[in-house]
Amino acid sequence: MSMIEINQKTCTQCGICAVECPALIITFQAGTFPKQIEQAETACIGCGHCVAVCPNGSLNHRDSLLVKSPKILKNLKVSPEQCEQLLRSRRSVRVFKNKPVSREMISHLIEDARYAPTAHNGQEVEWLVIDNKKDLDRIEELGIDWIRWTIKNQPQMAPTFDMENMLKRQEANKNVFLRGAPVLVITHASTEVQGIASIDSATALGYLDLAANSFGLGTCWAGLIFIMANSFPPMKTELALPKNHATYGCMMLGYNKHKYLRIPVRKEPPVIWR
Repeated sequence: MSMIEINQKTCTQCGICAVECPALIITFQAGTFPKQIEQAETACIGCGHCVAVCPNGSLNHRDSLLVKSPKILKNLKVSPEQCEQLLRSRRSVRVFKNKPVSREMISHLIEDARYAPTAHNGQEVEWLVIDNKKDLDRIEELGIDWIRWTIKNQPQMAPTFDMENMLKRQEANKNVFLRGAPVLVITHASTEVQGIASIDSATALGYLDLAANSFGLGTCWAGLIFIMANSFPPMKTELALPKNHATYGCMMLGYNKHKYLRIPVRKEPPVIWR
């Protein structure tokens, strides 16, 4: 098939697909059917806007097939009040139940998170999920090594994280880094797209973060693991990412041990209007 096909029996020649195309690969003149330009094959970013916006389902795209593009259901539309509560009630969970999270559920969350926007529709974010207790315990042990290494080799950095006390807590409890979470989710990508990968990974994890709530799960950004993953060779070896890949985000995942019943106060946002 051509990259873009128009069903001339149902197309109303409204031209919306051409107006909405971010890469401007669809041309349209009143009284004619839309068509792709000659450079469409190389210029298209595969975003699927044209398929998603067509009022009559008259446009098909080779990389975003109409049959694989489900309709948006109006009855599932989230109200402003529901969205507000979802966003404002989200918490960083640091106390988890000793209960595993099914891989089916984690896969569902990642499926939702892959719809997060990426620069130029690059979709470069890849995922590493660690849910094996032995591996999670190993990461906690590496945390002790990292703290000791930092205190010795980067003493100027140690006070930033109060590492002397952190070391005492980690040696006593071994849960400073993962807080007992049964799952660690890591986003990674090629270092060739480092600039955009860091933003796209954070956005994708933000989607997963919010989606987790609907499954009764809690999350917490694992900042210390993120630092270790990019600066401590033994942790890089442990994660064993593909060659020339870097870690761009880390998140703990599990069932909240306690329920949160109120939305805490946040400071007023400083806004400049122009």
